[in-house]
Amino acid sequence: MDMQTRLLMVAAVVECLAGAALILFPARAITLLLDAQPGSAGSMIARVGGVALLALGVACAGAAAELPGPARTWPVVAITLYNAGAGLALVGFAVRGMADGPVVWIAGIFHVALASAFATLAFADVHAVSRRRAA
Repeated sequence: MDMQTRLLMVAAVVECLAGAALILFPARAITLLLDAQPGSAGSMIARVGGVALLALGVACAGAAAELPGPARTWPVVAITLYNAGAGLALVGFAVRGMADGPVVWIAGIFHVALASAFATLAFADVHAVSRRRAA
């Protein structure tokens, strides 16, 4: 099993679990992450975000089942962008004192690391393809 498949499986599990937590327990999930009470509007938004994360997780699971190639390209781009954006936002919130939950740093750093791993693999793949074309 290649590294991209493993990363896609990790992303699938993590995003599906996070999505389920936001759908089923939105107030608790927000409190753990941000140390804030979301209120009714925040809980609704958290549930919608949870559905999006669940969908992203399912897309990653589907991409992991495919052979490396075009069927994986856009799910990998999507999960890379999501992880970079979410990770930088969470770390940024924590640095500025806008989020003080017990898991905000862990979640932020995990997302940045996962985005970096996906981007590194994508760069390596592009480099390998260009070397094969040049040969």
